[in-house]
Amino acid sequence: SHLLFKVLATDMAIAWAATCGFRSLLLCCACTVFATDAIGQHVRLANGVWMPSVGLGTWELNNTEANYTVRAALAAGFQHIDCAHNYDNQVGIGQGLAASGKTRGEVFITSKVPGCGIQGLAKDDCFGNTMKFIEDDIRQLSSSGFGLKYLDLLLIHFPPCVEGDKPFWPNPFASPCRAKRSGCSDPNNCLAIAQQWRALELAYHRGLARAIGVSDFCTACFECLGPAASVMPMLNNVQFHLGMGPNPQGAVSYAAQRGMVLMAWSPLGHGGRGNTPIFERPMPASIARSHGKSGAQVALKWILSHNVTLTTLSTEPKHLAEDITLFDWDLTPAEVAALDSEHFGSAVYDTPSFLCNDPPLSLLNTDSPTAAPAVVVV
Repeated sequence: SHLLFKVLATDMAIAWAATCGFRSLLLCCACTVFATDAIGQHVRLANGVWMPSVGLGTWELNNTEANYTVRAALAAGFQHIDCAHNYDNQVGIGQGLAASGKTRGEVFITSKVPGCGIQGLAKDDCFGNTMKFIEDDIRQLSSSGFGLKYLDLLLIHFPPCVEGDKPFWPNPFASPCRAKRSGCSDPNNCLAIAQQWRALELAYHRGLARAIGVSDFCTACFECLGPAASVMPMLNNVQFHLGMGPNPQGAVSYAAQRGMVLMAWSPLGHGGRGNTPIFERPMPASIARSHGKSGAQVALKWILSHNVTLTTLSTEPKHLAEDITLFDWDLTPAEVAALDSEHFGSAVYDTPSFLCNDPPLSLLNTDSPTAAPAVVVV
C-alpha cells in the first residue's frame, strides 16, 4: 500500500530526528507510529503492538444490543472492540464475536477493570481482586465460543477510590473522589494505583494482555505508579472531543511526552448537556458540506488529526459505516485550526477525566521508566 511519511512539527520530533537521524527514527521500534494502509489506520503502541485507531465502544449496550452491534461493526469494517468488565455485556460481545466469522487475530479487543474501591472491586485486596476481575472478564468474553484467551489491551478504567467505610462504591459518580476530583492526591488512593498496576503488569507478563494502560488518569495519577513499575502505561483513555480545545488540561501533550497513545471516549461529546449536538454546530456542519461528509465524521476526523485515537458508538449500520470511513480524506490545516478554536465544553462535564483534575506532582517522574515519544506519522 502507499505510505505517506510526515514528521510532526514539534520540538520533540526535531530533537529525536537530530539524535537518531530520520531513517533511524522511522525504524525505531519504540516510537509510536501511525500507518495508513488498505485496511485502515493503526497506531503502534510503545511495545510494538499495533492497534486500530478507531474502535467500537460498547457502553450502555445490553447483551442483545452488544451481540448485534459487534456483528454490524465488524461487517462495516471495524477491527477494534472496546469493552469493560463493569459494562456487564461481555456475554453479548462474545456472542457477536463468535457469530461474526472473524478469527481471534482479526479483532483487537480492549477491556477494562474498575479502579480499586469502585463497582465491585473491593478495596480489601486491590491486587488480588484486580487479578480476579481480569480473569473473569476473559472468561465471560470467551463463554460463547469465541477463542479468546487474552486481551489485546487491558486498562484500569479509572483511578481508585478507597475512601470511606464501604468495601466499594457502586457508582463512581457517587463516590467522594468524584465530588473532590482530587483522588490521586490522596496517599491511600495513590497506593491503590500502584497495587492495581502491579496486577496489570503481572497479567501482561503472563500473556493475559498484549498491552496495558489506563483510563481517566490525570497527570498526578501517573506519579502513583511508583519506582517499582517495570512497564509504563502504553495508552490513556480520556474524554476528548470538539469544543474542549486541542490540548485540554495538557492531556495531549503529556501523553506525547510520555510516549503514550491517547484514546478518546465520548468523541462526539455531550453537546453542551442538552444543547446543539457537536456535529450539528455551524463550524463542523459547514466543513462537512465542503467535503461531502457528515458533521460527525468531521468531529471524529478532527480527533485523529491530533494523533488521538478514539472509540465511537452507534447501533445503526449507516452510522457505523460513516464512523469508520475516515482515512480516505483529510481536513485542511486551516480547517483543523478553525475547529481547534471552538471552545464550548462544560468546565464540569467536558474534562479529560471524570474522576480527577489533579495537577501534576512533577512534570515527569524521572524515577519511573518512560517510553519513547510519539513523533512520526506514516
